[in-house]
Amino acid sequence: MTEKEFDQQVWRRYDTVTIDTGIETTIMDVCFSTRSVRIYLKCSPPEWMTCKRIVGHATRFGGEADDMAIIEELHNRVIKQADDIERLKNEKKELEEKLSKNHLKELLTAVNVLQQGMVVKKSKMEQVEKGLESLMRVLEDMDNKK
Repeated sequence: MTEKEFDQQVWRRYDTVTIDTGIETTIMDVCFSTRSVRIYLKCSPPEWMTCKRIVGHATRFGGEADDMAIIEELHNRVIKQADDIERLKNEKKELEEKLSKNHLKELLTAVNVLQQGMVVKKSKMEQVEKGLESLMRVLEDMDNKK
């Protein structure tokens, strides 16, 4: 790997590198001034490998580690998050529509209509009773005059 290629990579701890001996191992640390990575080899202390000895570099998830691959990965994440946000907005809108139906208001309106109907009915019943009383008095007066 050239120094230019090293500088174009996005280096993260625990990414994997393949060195010129064919060993694939994890990165413990990165030094940009010397353009080297500290790697861990089994049964030996960690050691620094210069960029000239690095053959390949992959992210801890196995993808490419160059700028474009990272940008594409982040772009896909942003698109996925935008889709999730849109889905959540739609769910919120549906829930607001369900909650906007004010059932309590409808019930109170129905109770008020019933109450007004009962008042009107009571008033008419009183008028009918008064009319019947008047009729009965007139009939009694007619009976008494006979």
